[in-house]
Amino acid sequence: MNSSNKSAKTSRLQRPYYWLAARPYSVILLAALTYNVTAKFFWAYKLQLKGEFYLWILSDIAVILGIEVVFALIAYFRPRRSTVRVLTISAAVICTWSVINAGWIRRTGTQILPSAMLPLFRAPADGFRIIGGGLGLMPGSAVLILGCAAALLLFFFSVLVHPVKPSYKPRLFTARIILSTLLIVTAIFVRAETMDHNSLRNVAQGLKFNCISKAFVSIFAKSPSQLTKDDFANASRVLPRAGQIKIVKSNPEFDKNVVLVILEGVQYRFTSLADPNSDRTPFIASLAQRGLSFTDARSTMTHTTKALFAIHTGRYPSLSQDVAEAIPVSEPYASIPTILNRAFGHRTAFFQSANGRFEGRPGLVNNLGFDKFWSRDNCPDPNVFVGYLGSDEFAMLGPISEWIKSDDKPFMLTILCSVTHDPYEVPRWFAEPAEQPLDAYLQTIRYTDQFLEALDIELTNLGIADNTILCVVGDHGEAFGEHGVWTHERLAFDEALRVVMVIGAPGFAASPRQITQPVSSVDFAPTLLSLAGVDVGPMDFDGQNMLAPISPERKIYFSGWLDQSPAGYVQNDRKYYYSPAEERAFFYYIQKDPYELYPYELSENESGQIQIELADWKKHSLFKPEKPTGKTVLFDDWKIRWNGRVASAKFIRNEN
Repeated sequence: MNSSNKSAKTSRLQRPYYWLAARPYSVILLAALTYNVTAKFFWAYKLQLKGEFYLWILSDIAVILGIEVVFALIAYFRPRRSTVRVLTISAAVICTWSVINAGWIRRTGTQILPSAMLPLFRAPADGFRIIGGGLGLMPGSAVLILGCAAALLLFFFSVLVHPVKPSYKPRLFTARIILSTLLIVTAIFVRAETMDHNSLRNVAQGLKFNCISKAFVSIFAKSPSQLTKDDFANASRVLPRAGQIKIVKSNPEFDKNVVLVILEGVQYRFTSLADPNSDRTPFIASLAQRGLSFTDARSTMTHTTKALFAIHTGRYPSLSQDVAEAIPVSEPYASIPTILNRAFGHRTAFFQSANGRFEGRPGLVNNLGFDKFWSRDNCPDPNVFVGYLGSDEFAMLGPISEWIKSDDKPFMLTILCSVTHDPYEVPRWFAEPAEQPLDAYLQTIRYTDQFLEALDIELTNLGIADNTILCVVGDHGEAFGEHGVWTHERLAFDEALRVVMVIGAPGFAASPRQITQPVSSVDFAPTLLSLAGVDVGPMDFDGQNMLAPISPERKIYFSGWLDQSPAGYVQNDRKYYYSPAEERAFFYYIQKDPYELYPYELSENESGQIQIELADWKKHSLFKPEKPTGKTVLFDDWKIRWNGRVASAKFIRNEN
């Protein structure tokens, strides 16, 4: 081939590139629109809501096409290379957020808000592990999303290095702007006419908004339901410390051991308690026959750190997207372990199969008053690690047994399981990994039930089972598309809220008893302590003794963890919740409609009242750390640092 032919071929290949490079912001914004539309189509197809798809993308067309029109006009009236660079960078920012949003939609069925990215900035290592785990659950989509993003990134840098001065044909440009404007106006009009499309409040309700506009509004236009800097600055709540609680005992010689197992993210409906015909959790079902079971229990907040605090203290956590509960304090809070220790001399320990670094866990355990902390970092065999966070629960049995045998005093022991956390992996000895996330999740639930049975056998072998109250409580649930949403952090539906709550007390409870009234995770501590013979009345818990008469008018409050999560309460047979996405409040008749399929919309005035009530509840839950920053060593093995309301932990045993 001669040089002239080569030159002609090269010219034909370069021509499309130069045409695109003259308007790179339009190309990148079109890619942003494609990401959003494609991700939403995936869920429309999966949820069999293809008829709703066009409603979901109207806001994307209006917002992104509107931005493209503005950028095109700027470039038309200022056709310079510097203008191209600035507009291209701006478009790249928008597209980057759309790429992140597409991944978030694909993984969770919801659109992302800036608040969801805060954990990544506060604890990057943990954040990237979570992201990696999420991508691992959708490998095909991850390759597609990231592969296209890589191609866009190459185009972006090429344009920045060698920008092409834009040129336009006035008539064609004018026609394009007019056509785009008509599309934008049509999308806005149709969307306004269809905003009240009822089915969207049941399934995938957050998909009809554009992620760019929603992110902008969430940052610069706070809604009354959001916590503000002033709310944190003016927080006046004081949590009682261990030494500040007056203990009155009705049973001066309570010598029972207490073992509390916290289940990580186990949806109540997937257990044998909800479905007696299911064989997923036969041990938990049998444990309920040995004591007390609470069939309508809900988590106060759908996040593990917050739930651990509520379960152990009987008080609401700080209802904010942080881990203020893990900021070390000079004296532990009044809690089950500190009260049992002061009242009856119980020794205390906290074991978890998860990584101890996550969310500064040693700080929380210290603040709850435990004497000992054990995590997967203490396990000498890394072969038992499972996923990015957890490990084989059975690896805890030996260390737990050794700790129990180290002293004859009665004890209070908490065990936090983690295999049911994503990425839902069981040890290879238990089973081959399931292919689908839901199947893998159900596999982890069966595995966890078998661990509980093994723990019970271990207590029997130690000769203490008949003198031990064995409790099993969930921290929160997990959603698998029941309402078009996956995971749990920003939900108000019962797949994320309802939890297992069982107190197995052989020879101690009068007889097996089932409590069917709505209760909360903050009710667990006063209930257990009352069983131990402690008068909980004067302790001013936020929760109540679930074995005492409770008014049917009582409100059981709940909230998601992420900012702008729905929040609400259960009262009588109704479940009320306020949805920031809808800016409306709704309620369900949960006895007639247990799967929450038919919401009833409240009036604007009623919605406003509920929004204010829930906002006040959240504001009054806030408390300030003792010191704004600091560092300390806890349990000899952990170096804790904190800044503001965020704590980090580092395992330092190997440094000694």
